[in-house]
Amino acid sequence: MKVYEAINLGAKELKNICENPKLEAELLLAYCLGVDRINLIIKREDEVEEGELAKFLGLLNMRKSHIPYQYLVKKQHFMGLEFFVDENVLIPRPETEILVEEVLKRVERGNVILDIGTGSGAIAVSISKYFADCTVYAVDISKKAIEVAKYNAEKQGVLDRIFFIESDLFRNLPPNLKFDFIVSNPPYIKRNEIELLQEEVKKEPIVALDGGEDGLFFYKKIIKEAPFYMKSGGKIGFEIGYGQKGEITNFLEKGGFKDIKIIKDLAGIDRVIIAKYKL
Repeated sequence: MKVYEAINLGAKELKNICENPKLEAELLLAYCLGVDRINLIIKREDEVEEGELAKFLGLLNMRKSHIPYQYLVKKQHFMGLEFFVDENVLIPRPETEILVEEVLKRVERGNVILDIGTGSGAIAVSISKYFADCTVYAVDISKKAIEVAKYNAEKQGVLDRIFFIESDLFRNLPPNLKFDFIVSNPPYIKRNEIELLQEEVKKEPIVALDGGEDGLFFYKKIIKEAPFYMKSGGKIGFEIGYGQKGEITNFLEKGGFKDIKIIKDLAGIDRVIIAKYKL
C-alpha cells in the first residue's frame, strides 16, 4: 500500500471519530514512519512497509475507540514546548497557556512558586523554562504523574530548578516553606457531568477531572489552606471552569484575598483568576 492510499484509508476509518479525519490519519502515519507531515506528503507515492502499516492500522483501531490522539503519539505541544503525555496525566490544553502567561507577567526574580496538581508538569516546566530565576515546587497526588512531569522537566533542561513532590495538595511540603505564587489548574468538572464529556476526555485520568459534587472542591480546599503557605503579598492563580467565576471570587474574598483579576480566553470565557493575599 502506498502512502497516499494509507492516508485515504485512515481518513475513511476515522470518519465521524474526529473533526479532521484526514489530518489525523496523516499525523498518525507520519508518526509510524518516523517523519514529519511535510515529508509524508513528499513521499506520498512510496510504499509503506508491512510492519509500519500494521502499526498504523493498530493506532487507527485505538483512535476509533476514542483514545486521544495525544496518547497514541505520546506528545502534546504547550507554550511552544513538546511534552510527553500518557494515560496517567491530563492532556495540556491551550487554555491553560493563559494561566502560565499571566503568571509569567507577574513573577519576579527569586520567587518561589508552587504548582498544585502538576500532572504532565506543563505549568511548572513552562514557568521554569521561560523564567529561569525562580524556584518551582510541583506537587501531584499521583506518583505516575510525578514521573511523567520529571521526565518532561529533564527533557526541557529544567529538572534542576523544580522540586517534584508526591503530595495531596500541601500535605507533604517541607515545613515552614512559604511561596510567592501558588498556581493550579485543579479538577473542576462536576462529578455528575463527567459522563456527559466527550469520549476522548473520559479516557483521561478521572482524578484530574473530578472536582466534586459542585466542581469547586479543590478551589475551596486550596484557598482555605493557601494562606498558611504564602509570603506576605503572595499571589494565587487558577484556571477556572465555565460559570465558576462568581463562586471562586467569593471564596477568595472570604479567604482574605484582594486585587482579584479575571482573564478571559479567546472565546470570551472567564478562564483565569489571579488574586493577592492581604496580610
